[in-house]
Amino acid sequence: MHHSPTHTIGGDSGRSNFRFIRSAGGIEEYRLATNGLRLLTMDAPAFPVALLMVTYEVGSCHETSGFNGASHMLEHMMFKGSARFNKQLGTSIYDLLQPVGTLINATTWLDRTNYFSLAPTSHLELVAEIEADRMRKLRIDLRDLEAERTVVLNEHDQHAGNPLEKLYQSVWSTAFASHPYGAPVLGTREDIQGFTRDSLLQHYNSYYWPNNATVTVIGDVRREHVLEVVGRHFAHVPAADNLPDAGHEAEPEQRSERRVVVEQSCQPGWIMLAYKTSTGLSRDADALELLGSILAGSKLSRLYRQLVITQLAAGAWSSSPRLKHPGLFLVQALLGASQDHHRVEQLIRDAIGDIRNHGVSHEELERAKGQASGSLLTSRDGPLVIAMQLNEAIAAGDWTSYSTAVDRYGAVSTADVQRVARQYLTDERLTVGYLVQATDEPRAASSAGDSAQLQ
Repeated sequence: MHHSPTHTIGGDSGRSNFRFIRSAGGIEEYRLATNGLRLLTMDAPAFPVALLMVTYEVGSCHETSGFNGASHMLEHMMFKGSARFNKQLGTSIYDLLQPVGTLINATTWLDRTNYFSLAPTSHLELVAEIEADRMRKLRIDLRDLEAERTVVLNEHDQHAGNPLEKLYQSVWSTAFASHPYGAPVLGTREDIQGFTRDSLLQHYNSYYWPNNATVTVIGDVRREHVLEVVGRHFAHVPAADNLPDAGHEAEPEQRSERRVVVEQSCQPGWIMLAYKTSTGLSRDADALELLGSILAGSKLSRLYRQLVITQLAAGAWSSSPRLKHPGLFLVQALLGASQDHHRVEQLIRDAIGDIRNHGVSHEELERAKGQASGSLLTSRDGPLVIAMQLNEAIAAGDWTSYSTAVDRYGAVSTADVQRVARQYLTDERLTVGYLVQATDEPRAASSAGDSAQLQ
């Protein structure tokens, strides 16, 4: 655990002892001395609200085969009740927070699960009380579990019935044969049906601890008040003696191209190219993101000109999620009337090959930098968006990457963009996914790699 030799802020009887760690981008980091809880706080007086978010460093990446979807199921159960806040006592989370207009929600992804409440500032204390109670005192009632299992199964079925979700999951599963990034975040029907109260509590008792969590408070709040409130409610929560390692298998190096075809009736064709990349905190991740913008980030991008203007595609997009472990750089296109998967795939590969061989122009890179920096800054228009961006930075391994992003974009050179294209965007690291009409013969290009077909 990282502690800087800086001042300590104490409350009565030392219960609120915090150690200041660092500040960046208007955000201050503290650690609670009693249990290692990380606190991030940002005073944003322009917004007359308080956003409190708890990010736990547990997601689908921390699940084992046969237990996929447990983190998401547990996320649902966290709203059903804790020792002091439950419907039997008339103190359920929704009963207390919704009448005062609080926005309450949670999300689960590969590396993290987060819970957030956006409330009038006067209700920060209540939100902190609730989160502290359910951090270690979750109640899982068997009737609640069965009711919520139905809800989660319905959510699973909606995702499974969405052709694009099916393609996306198929590409990730094909790209990651061993690493749990290839497993569905929602799990499988069989796994969801197999969750027991004991197995979910075991998952909870492995990861839901203050020294595996970050509390973020943003809004019309003063630092001293935040330290007092968070210290009062979280200081007594015990720390875990030992936190489990993720325990996942390292993904073996991919040595040949992989392909997967998803068949779906009455669905326009879609193509997805996914290349194995670096970790989200790697310097290369910034160059890859800008490369993606040059490829498919605007109407001036290379693929827009080659695919959309020519009507071979209705749209083209690029994304590269910032993850704790090496992830995927994705380029995808919704096909136009010709539905020519092979032609569109080849044009995307040619565009990437051109960057590998010849690089990008200074003008293209500056345009991508301006777009990336501008979009980032204009998106940060309220406590919730800021908290959600921080949430992903925490999950990737360093919250300060939220604050340094614009400067990091500025430091990327044209040589960096060509270097990452050569290093990561190679055929050996590639997984190609097609979404095709069930009645059509898939127009898959020949490949020396593995292939799979889903129906």
